[in-house]
Amino acid sequence: MSTSFVGRRAELALLEAVCSNAKAEGRPRAALVSGLPGSGKTHLLAELRSRQRAIPQLIITGYESGARVPLAAAADMLRELGKVSGPGEMLNEFLFGRSPTDDRSLEPLRLFEAARRALLGHDGPILLVIDDVQWADELSLALCSYLIRSAEAEQTELALVAATRPAGGGAAFRDSLIRELGSDRVSTVELGPLERDEGIQLIHQLAPQLSSERAAELWTQSKGSPFWLGIVARSGAQQDLAGYMAAKQRGLGRDASRLLALLAVAARPLAVSELEAVMAWDASRTEQAVAELERSGFAVVQGLAVGLAHDLIRASAMEQLSAPLRRELHALLATFLEGQATADVQLLHEALVHRREAGVDRKELALRVLQSPRRRLLGPEGLHELADLADAEGFSDPLGVALHLSVAQLASELGEQKIALDRWMAVATSVSDPTLRATAYLAASRAASSLIERKEEAFSFLELALSQPTEEAVLSVEIESHRANLLQVRKHRADEGRRAAFGAAEKARQLWGNPPVEITSRERDAYVAALQVAFDSAVVEEDGPAQLQIAEEMAHVARGSEEGSIWAEQDRSSALMFVGRVGEAIDSGRRAWTQARERMLPMLTLAAGSTLVSNLIDTGRFDEADEVASECLELERRVAGGREHLAMAKVGNWSIHDLHHQIWLSRGDWRDAIASLEREVVLQSEPHFRMHLHWHIFVWLARCGDRTGSMEVERHIEASRQDSVAADCRRCARELTLKTAEAFVRLGRIDDAERELHVWDEQGRPAQFDDMFWRRHVAALIALARGDTGGVAELEAVLAERRRLGLIGSLLWTRLDLAGALPGIDRQRAAGEFRQAGDEAAAVGASTEQLLAELGLRRLGVRTWRRGQAPRGEHALERLSERERQIATLVAAGNSNPEIAGRLFLSRKTVERHVSNILARTGARNRTELARLLSTKEHNPTSR
Repeated sequence: MSTSFVGRRAELALLEAVCSNAKAEGRPRAALVSGLPGSGKTHLLAELRSRQRAIPQLIITGYESGARVPLAAAADMLRELGKVSGPGEMLNEFLFGRSPTDDRSLEPLRLFEAARRALLGHDGPILLVIDDVQWADELSLALCSYLIRSAEAEQTELALVAATRPAGGGAAFRDSLIRELGSDRVSTVELGPLERDEGIQLIHQLAPQLSSERAAELWTQSKGSPFWLGIVARSGAQQDLAGYMAAKQRGLGRDASRLLALLAVAARPLAVSELEAVMAWDASRTEQAVAELERSGFAVVQGLAVGLAHDLIRASAMEQLSAPLRRELHALLATFLEGQATADVQLLHEALVHRREAGVDRKELALRVLQSPRRRLLGPEGLHELADLADAEGFSDPLGVALHLSVAQLASELGEQKIALDRWMAVATSVSDPTLRATAYLAASRAASSLIERKEEAFSFLELALSQPTEEAVLSVEIESHRANLLQVRKHRADEGRRAAFGAAEKARQLWGNPPVEITSRERDAYVAALQVAFDSAVVEEDGPAQLQIAEEMAHVARGSEEGSIWAEQDRSSALMFVGRVGEAIDSGRRAWTQARERMLPMLTLAAGSTLVSNLIDTGRFDEADEVASECLELERRVAGGREHLAMAKVGNWSIHDLHHQIWLSRGDWRDAIASLEREVVLQSEPHFRMHLHWHIFVWLARCGDRTGSMEVERHIEASRQDSVAADCRRCARELTLKTAEAFVRLGRIDDAERELHVWDEQGRPAQFDDMFWRRHVAALIALARGDTGGVAELEAVLAERRRLGLIGSLLWTRLDLAGALPGIDRQRAAGEFRQAGDEAAAVGASTEQLLAELGLRRLGVRTWRRGQAPRGEHALERLSERERQIATLVAAGNSNPEIAGRLFLSRKTVERHVSNILARTGARNRTELARLLSTKEHNPTSR
């Protein structure tokens, strides 16, 4: 007999308020319900879901048997998100496709990003319900935190309601919610006993024949526990709970009793078809047993799944099971899951748990788990579990060796470098095969090079790898590539490292051809790695032609590798920019960035974004640079969580934080940007990154400040030099001398500036082409400071070259310096140059440079220039960035902001910002007028 919801009115009202407030505020809200077993947590969540059925709902449910199975709790939610058109298809590919990627084990972050985009595909409020948090697996909870973090950043109407027992992780989960949302938007509900009136009402619903006096006695006996109230109401309280449950179980038929035992051992609901397969029963027999369990109140049927009605029923059923029967049922479940799993790491891991409980051999199954393409989903907890299993098996047979190798490989893939180092060394010292020993020593060297406290051991491990008598060609290329990297990065033996890098690349060409005709995935990865280390060496050596040749070669070799192809495109963008093929560099960088985003490769997206932003800044495309940098920063915050920084995403010498400040210095208040850079300097512990932050500070202080700030400039120059020594990067050290020369000449320290230029000239070959322009630019400023008017002609020549190549970012400073040099020669022309500098700065949104142009005009006694309001009409469309034109087209086609966000993989907040900017820049009053402007433009494409 069904019953209406009784009691918990205040608690239910609070949960409903969480849902309504999330919708009203357009921001996430959360509540955590805590209570002992039997206090009615699940019933309360079910009632809330029933009352909120008008909005989309996502469900996460923890099960005791799935507490260590990756994504077991989130399975229902992921299936629901997989139904979302577009990003849901990608999510399904990652989770259920034959192979999640072409060349790598699936990273959890890729799955998290796919789930996030699918969540954004839901329009309007969403209710996320999490039951039994105490049994939710670690990866499901991490995914939940990622979605909450995203919802907060993107102002999604998400209401999260979770239930947990007082012990078992509930407090930690609440703390994580508070970190993401703030304590004012996280509510806590403590479920105690039902009040007397509520308890009596529930008893009367379940047993209407009982008197009020008897109902009150039962309420007292049950101590207000809703579950116990139901038991005593139905049983008349003739016996205690254990006795009542045991008696009911004894009353079950044989099949129903066995099915109850199976569901208790499974510790999660099973589909009717699964029950049939495990028990080897026909459909009729299974249906009859399920029906008996349902009539008895032991089980509930929801859709196609059958589950026990309560955790306390499961606990009671488990107490009645003999040890042999438990082992038998665990073995049946393990066999069934293994047959269903193929390469599904979740089912394989669940089968592994049941094999352990059954007391049967697990080695072969553990190896299947470790070789699954989705093995990274196991996370550190799964790694430790499998490592313990491998340790118990030892190295006595080939299967044991394979287990140890796979555990070590997983540790490396998860970035658990300390564990990886220990594991690889254990393999190296325990096997006799020289190829395996060389492989293990190489991997140990890679792990050591990633650990600050062990990096000095990396070369000795590599020498041990080199000493092994192995003929394996792929391994020899891998070893030589890593050797080249260590020589350059750790040993600082640049020339030797360069030779090793190019030697590794040449060895790969000789082995597999250029381009290769037939190549295995491992051979391809080794080939790409060799080319990458050669490319990095060419970057350090500032050898542009070599960079471009290697990048083009890499693009051919990496075909068939999803990530390798994107890295090759990114390297090609950097090389093209280095040699001055600016337009091609921008196009190549955009392709790499777009492909990384579309394929949901978070770390590669950060890297490709940094390269693209750097190129966009150089070409004065500050709007697009700001868009890409903002997306990268949002992504990094999602990945980093509560930490200040993830790792300051690095590409060459750049980080997204560095580039974000470069944009800010031109587009915002440069003083605020400097203050923020000062804070970044304190947070950044890596000298290679910190050096760049220092030099941005001192260069812009010299450009925009007055000479009274020379002590601050000197302080940052000295700090940057110290970081340069610690980083020991020849390319960066050389660039630092050029930046220092510019700062000194602007401060009037001409002799110091000349010395820095002399050092730059002595340090190496001609550099990246814009560095060459800066060298000429600074030399011209020195000449002018010494009274040589030939500096004007040199600035004009540099200006012409930068204009030809489209280097608007540095062109602005060339024109400002040219204008500043002319007042003593030709005041009228000086005013004209300042005006043009202001026009050019305004056109790209460089407000700092525009203000400096206006200041120059005022010093000449000329009325300052100021651009008027954005022009109306179709001409204004030409002022939009590529992204803004893309969004404007979708707006004109009638798409809503959430629809645009879903199609372009952007947050709704980002789309809203873009739409506001588009309306402001075009002068359109609304979306309809914008559509009209676009229609006019299409019919008059050549209008001016």
